[in-house]
Amino acid sequence: MARATPDWVITEDFDDVDLGVIATGKEGEVGLVERNAHDGVRSHLIARKRYRPRSVKKGELQALGFERAPTFRNDIMYRDGRNYGKRSRDRRAVETMTNYGKELVKQKWLGHEFEVMRAVWEVGASVPYPISVADDGGLLLEYVGDEARAAPRLAQARLSKPELEVAWEQLRDNVRLVTEAGYAHADLSAYNTLWWNEQIWLIDFPQAVDLVESPHGFDLLHRDAMNVCTWFASKGIEADGEALFAELLAAAF
Repeated sequence: MARATPDWVITEDFDDVDLGVIATGKEGEVGLVERNAHDGVRSHLIARKRYRPRSVKKGELQALGFERAPTFRNDIMYRDGRNYGKRSRDRRAVETMTNYGKELVKQKWLGHEFEVMRAVWEVGASVPYPISVADDGGLLLEYVGDEARAAPRLAQARLSKPELEVAWEQLRDNVRLVTEAGYAHADLSAYNTLWWNEQIWLIDFPQAVDLVESPHGFDLLHRDAMNVCTWFASKGIEADGEALFAELLAAAF
C-alpha cells in the first residue's frame, strides 16, 4: 500500500520566503524556506537543496546565491550505468565533461536524487519527504528540525550509549529498506545521517546507484556497510561491516 502524501505538504497557491543557508556539503547547499499558503492559515518550514554549478566565472557563484564552490569531483563511479539519452551529442558532452556535459550531469543528479528519495520513502525508509524539483534548479524536501535549529548530523549529535544502540538498530533497518528498494546509498556515513527526536534520517542521495544497472552497485553497498559499522564500532557498538553486508545482500535478492 502506497504511503499517503504528508498532510503538511502545501503544493498550490503559496509564497516561499528564503530564510538562508543552514547546511553546506560537497556538491550543494541546503537552505531553509518558509512556505505560506494563500489561505492565510497554513505555513510550514521546508528545506531547499541546490547543487552548485561546476563552471562559473569569477564572482558568479556568489551572485547565484552560493557560499562556496563544489568540492566533490570524483563522480564517474556513481554516474556509470546512468542513461543520458540517445543523442550522441549529449553522450559525448558527458564523456568529455564540457560545460554542456556538466549541466546535463547536474540536471540528471537532481532528478535522480528526487526519484531515489521518493522510491525509498515509498517503501517506508526514514528520509525527508521529497516535495518537488523547484523551477530554479533546487530540490524541495521535508525540513528535519524545528524553528530553533536544524537536526544535527549523527556524527555531531553526541548520543549516549543507549541512544547509539537505538540509532544503530534504526540505521540497519533503514539501509535494509533502501537495499530492498533496489539502491545503494553509495556515500553512507555518520555525516549523511541526521538524528532528530530519537530517530535516524538518511539524507543526501544524489550519488545513489541502482544495484542492477550500476556495475559498481554491490561494491558501493559493501563500502556503505563498512563505513557505518566502523563508525558505530568506534563508539562501542557491536557493528560488523561484513555481517551487515551479508544481511543487505539477502535483502537485495
